Amino acid sequence: MAKYTGVTQNPDGSWTYRIKIKLPDGSVKDTRIKKDARGNPFLTARQAFDAKKEHETRIRTNPEENIPKSKVVTLQDVYDNYLETTAKKRAPATLKKQDSMWRNHIAPEFADRDINSITIIELDTFLVNLYKVKSYKYTEGFLKFFYLLFGHADRMEVLDPNRYLRMFVTKGKRLTMPPMTQADFEESEEGATVYDDGQLQIMENIFKSEDGNLLTAFYLGLYCGLRVSECFALRWENINWENHSITVNRQLHYENGVWKLCAVKTLTSVRQVLMPAFLQDYLDDYFQKQREQQSQLGKGYRNTERVYDDVRGEWLTGADFVNRKSNGEMLTNNSLKYWSKRIMELAKIDFKFHNLRHTYATTCAINNVNLQMLMSMMGHKKIDTTKTYYINTDNEPLRKRTFKIIDNMYTYQTAPMPLDEPPKDYVETIDSKGRKTRYIKR
Repeated sequence: MAKYTGVTQNPDGSWTYRIKIKLPDGSVKDTRIKKDARGNPFLTARQAFDAKKEHETRIRTNPEENIPKSKVVTLQDVYDNYLETTAKKRAPATLKKQDSMWRNHIAPEFADRDINSITIIELDTFLVNLYKVKSYKYTEGFLKFFYLLFGHADRMEVLDPNRYLRMFVTKGKRLTMPPMTQADFEESEEGATVYDDGQLQIMENIFKSEDGNLLTAFYLGLYCGLRVSECFALRWENINWENHSITVNRQLHYENGVWKLCAVKTLTSVRQVLMPAFLQDYLDDYFQKQREQQSQLGKGYRNTERVYDDVRGEWLTGADFVNRKSNGEMLTNNSLKYWSKRIMELAKIDFKFHNLRHTYATTCAINNVNLQMLMSMMGHKKIDTTKTYYINTDNEPLRKRTFKIIDNMYTYQTAPMPLDEPPKDYVETIDSKGRKTRYIKR
């Protein structure tokens, strides 16, 4: 190997040559070259050594080559190289999806940027802003795509290795997804429980006990399928008594020590939910009761909290929230924690508010509520999400209702005989092989 000085073998079997270039300022640039002019690795020591000699000759005959030319490699360059190489192994559907992600979202922000100038903070901000308007799963696809692109840049050897390690490898520092919202966390839970009538009766009685403050929230989850953040953001101005509907347009969240009324996640989440007569009557009585309590307690009615309306950009003091205690104190998303434990202690039922939403949707589906109508009232972005309630056969309420339907599917077997037709007289015989035969006696 001595005859090939300045050449070393890499772990993958390819070869690298080392060359020292003296810069005009007197400093020395120590460079290692792993690939030829076409971007191909050196497969033998001889190839690397010959390339080294040629490189040194060029430097001697052209001193200007002593000055390294720093070519800026953009993210667009990386993406183009990915399409020419690795992408050929991908499925057409994957490439189509990546093309859409690139053209519509990533390219406008990062295409012309030097790959080594893009920071993890910029990528993190991009994901946070995207998640505000898109689903968690959709946003997660971009996280994976960033890992793919920057991983490809690392393999191209155009990305600073230390930068790549910090941004995509080092645990605790690498790029990750924004925290999942409570609503999305609950939606993503598999095997959500659908409560049966017996469980609902028990839970209703428990919510009616003691002060009964959370009974209203229980009904809003069960009869309207509201998310917990939507339930406690509900104000009396959202109740349309004439149309028998509730307008859902806010979520209640606790951020940086402040309760905020935030916009619902997507345009489809702004919706009207129809109220059944029972709930409308209940809310009407509850509204009157709340006003009487406020009148009786006067200044002692504790509706003086400050909530920031993030949509309108204004502070609300003592807003007309539907969910309040009898003393006027505002109820929040956290108010259900005690009752979840209480229901488990008293009834051994695992109560989660979001399961009321699943129970509502499943019950609507079982009773053939129009698919489009249910999608609208649930605030789903995709109809496939709503369809799962119609095609999910793995729940007991659906089984019970199905039995009731098939038990009474046909009535002709049990229909009474016409009175003018006398009952038939059957004769039964047994042949030599023991087989029974019935025939009508003439």
